[in-house]
Amino acid sequence: MLIEQIVLAVRNGDAPAIRRLLTRLATAADLDVLLRLRQRLYEDGGTSQYRHREVSRRDACRT
Repeated sequence: MLIEQIVLAVRNGDAPAIRRLLTRLATAADLDVLLRLRQRLYEDGGTSQYRHREVSRRDACRT
């Protein structure tokens, strides 16, 4: 469920949600979970039906 929430936040370009969800993921994630997230993001990135929003460097680097 958390992985799908992260994929959705990335798809929508929602930087605050991405940060919040990744913080939650970091407390429990092991290598398998991180690899699963990576695979889902790759799969989702190949779908052109979603609207992608460019995230500014400031948003991407904010902690």
